[in-house]
Order: sequence, then C-alpha cells, then structure tokens
Amino acid sequence: MTLQWKQLLMSEEDINRATRRMAHEILERNRGAEDLALVGIYTRGAPLAEHLAQQIEAIEGTLPEHGMLDITLF
Repeated sequence: MTLQWKQLLMSEEDINRATRRMAHEILERNRGAEDLALVGIYTRGAPLAEHLAQQIEAIEGTLPEHGMLDITLF
C-alpha cells in the first residue's frame, strides 16, 4: 500500500518556525538552558529532540544534553 499525499500541511519553513517557538517556550519554562536535557522517544521523537536542541543552541549559545529512548522492549 502506497500513501499519496494530497495536501502539504507544513513547509520546511513552517516546521522551523514551530520548533523555534517550542524552543523558546522550553527555555522560558526552564528559565534558560541550564540543567536542561531533551529526550526523544525513538524513532520520531529523537529527531525532534535533536532539532529542538539545535534551536536552543542557536538561541542560547549552548547545546543542551539530548538523546533518545528506545521503548521497543516495553
């Protein structure tokens, strides 16, 4: 079965804007990047955690700890 996309929901620019806003919200709620770690659930959450970490680095100048969690065995 092949999926066919009929409508583009978000462009690359839209995704970057959304993750930048998420990064700002994370920094605001955490009061900065100090003591911040991002963990994404493998497979789709891990790239999101990586992208958010890069966005936070661009904003704060420091790359927060980030990684992935494989929940396959659970």
